[in-house]
Formats: sequence, structure tokens, C-alpha cells
Amino acid sequence: MEKELVSKVWRIAGLIGSVVPGLLVWNNDQVAYISPEGLQFDAPLAELKEIKWPFLRMGLGFDTVVNGEKYKFSFSKPNPSAPELDDEAGDQFLRLLPMGRFWDSIGTIRNLKADKATTKAWKEILKGN
Repeated sequence: MEKELVSKVWRIAGLIGSVVPGLLVWNNDQVAYISPEGLQFDAPLAELKEIKWPFLRMGLGFDTVVNGEKYKFSFSKPNPSAPELDDEAGDQFLRLLPMGRFWDSIGTIRNLKADKATTKAWKEILKGN
């Protein structure tokens, strides 16, 4: 399995709350979440607790607790009006990371087949937690 993975995600605030686009990054057994507001967490994989794959997201997202804060993520755009990351924002995000070569592949994550493949990769990474 690859040692690095960068994926577009949407953080879900609540059942009917707003969603925020961002990047979920796995590198050297560290997981980071970056939103438009900046780095939200950068933690060892083992610190992602209470990982669940809710039925309501059809297996395309997960919930976790990191540093005592609950996060709800979806790898598939939750609704048509959900905000998107543009290339400029993605470039800004990746400046925070030690690697920057993945943004081109992230821009193609727009269909269900790709979302399922992304989810499968993350399930493999998170299965031990």
C-alpha cells in the first residue's frame, strides 16, 4: 500500500448543518485535516478514535474523534450546493504539507466510482483503529 494519500473531503457540521471542503492527508502514519481556515489537526494515526462508517453516508464517509473533538467526513460531495475547493485553494493548502505533488489527482475526484476508490483506500488505512 502507498505510504501517502491526499483526498478531498467535506467536513459535515451536523445533520442539516453546513459542510466545509478540505483535504485529508495520510503521510508516514500521520493524518492531517486542512480546511480553508488552515490546519485543523495533524495527529498520529493511532490518535484517531471511535472511527465509524455511518450508513447514512452510504459508506462514503466516516466519523472520528481527534484530540477530543468529533469530526464527520464525507469523501463524496454531500449535496450539490456544497462548496468546492478550487485549484488555487488547494495549492495554498499543500504549502502546509511536506509534499505538494498530489493536487492534480485530487481535482479529478468528481464521481461515485472515484469516491468509492478513495473511501476504500481510507478504510484500509483506518482499519486498525
